[in-house]
Amino acid sequence: MLVELQALLSQPKVFCHLTDCFARDQTKGNRCSHNQIFEGRQQSDHGLFHGSGEINAMDVHNATLPAFPTEIWLEIIHILLQDHAVSDPDPVSSSHQPHIALQIWYNSKRLISLGKQQVTLRSVCKRWKDIVDTTPYQYLRPSNLIDNPVDSDALQRAHRLQLGYPDSVCSCQDGCCCDDYAYWCFGGSRDPKSTRLLADSVSSIDRLQARILILPRSEWNALMEKPLESVKELLGEIRSLVIEALDSIPKEIDTVCPHLTLLALHATKGLRIDISTEPATFPNLSTLQIVVRGNECLRRIGRWNLPSLKYLELTIHVDFEDINLVNLLEKVGKGLVSFQIGDNTQYIMLFPGIWNALPNVRYFGTSMFGGDMLPEPPPNHPLRTISNRELPRYNSWRRELIALVDTWTGIECISDTHSWEDIEQQILGLERSEARIPGHYCDNDHSVCHDCIDDAIILCERRNVRYEDEFGRTWAEYKQAYIVARNEEV
Repeated sequence: MLVELQALLSQPKVFCHLTDCFARDQTKGNRCSHNQIFEGRQQSDHGLFHGSGEINAMDVHNATLPAFPTEIWLEIIHILLQDHAVSDPDPVSSSHQPHIALQIWYNSKRLISLGKQQVTLRSVCKRWKDIVDTTPYQYLRPSNLIDNPVDSDALQRAHRLQLGYPDSVCSCQDGCCCDDYAYWCFGGSRDPKSTRLLADSVSSIDRLQARILILPRSEWNALMEKPLESVKELLGEIRSLVIEALDSIPKEIDTVCPHLTLLALHATKGLRIDISTEPATFPNLSTLQIVVRGNECLRRIGRWNLPSLKYLELTIHVDFEDINLVNLLEKVGKGLVSFQIGDNTQYIMLFPGIWNALPNVRYFGTSMFGGDMLPEPPPNHPLRTISNRELPRYNSWRRELIALVDTWTGIECISDTHSWEDIEQQILGLERSEARIPGHYCDNDHSVCHDCIDDAIILCERRNVRYEDEFGRTWAEYKQAYIVARNEEV
């Protein structure tokens, strides 16, 4: 019974009806005690839950919650708020699809939705508020620190603390995506407002519970004005650190956050460096995501001590110079399992011995490649997944990557940058076509070409190669999970 109830309440429609029931009681002036919630009677003839998994809209006004034991409600609330993006500070290492793990981990719209669920559940009654506040899935992202000040208890309680937020000119709809993975990878230039919330809280908070911290440059710089020992104590639990809108590589990261497993340095134009600083040491860092500008920055990173690095993502912004990856990959390449590199302004140029420098890489991603096509790995190389790191509208590069399934023998998966939700109707229309033959001519590099996507689906199916969207789903998986399920509900 518990398993069925968990699945039922995980459905957004059911959750909305459930919380709406209490909201209506509160607007009528009724106090919602924990006795009503945990000991409410189930209606005998018009219960809240029906066998179809739906809530009868006509009953929702007068419905009371089933009389489940407290332990079940505790489990239900945990499931509603559970999200690895809040609780997992090492998302790439723990994922069975590391090539798309960061896209999911950064997904702001989903996290904002989770934050709204927290607020709704906390508003039901004091008992539920206490339960929500003790779950390991606390996500705090102040949207406006001036109009909605955040107290030190909320800061200390959060498990994922995200202080970067857009200024008033943000044009995102249905939740801000200005700090999403693709935004930074494809040249985002957001500059958050200057804040110093953490720096001003050093004296009132002993240590943050957060293991994931995302903050703008102004917050980090303000923190670094404080005594290093105080900052180190405050950030002692941090395992994932993301600093946004940088213009230079920050100093002292390894000193105040010595246990990092993930470090992301997001720059607006690429990171400049102070070559006089000592090389940083990150003994536990397994994931590094960074924007670099020119060879000096690469040489600086190449001096870092990164004995545990397995997943490296570089976004390159060059000033008319060829990027030299040899020194960096000679130092860290043998330990890498995944290497992703992209440049949305120029062609990527890789040195001829790239696969010798990456002998253990199973996941490789690149944007548009200059000169000759990427050389095929040797027969015994472990590479199995190729990821598209180019803008989704570049169909010419998409076709070149898909062509690898005919020439490279070891490839098992092609990961692309589109989302099935955005092109669902077009692909369904092409599937109904009688003449569905891959190989159409296309010169469109201005928008995602549905025919190119359909070609990729057919070719990869023929070669028994997975063809995934940006969230790691094949078309068949998406169709079964969303389209077929949606039709069955009607």
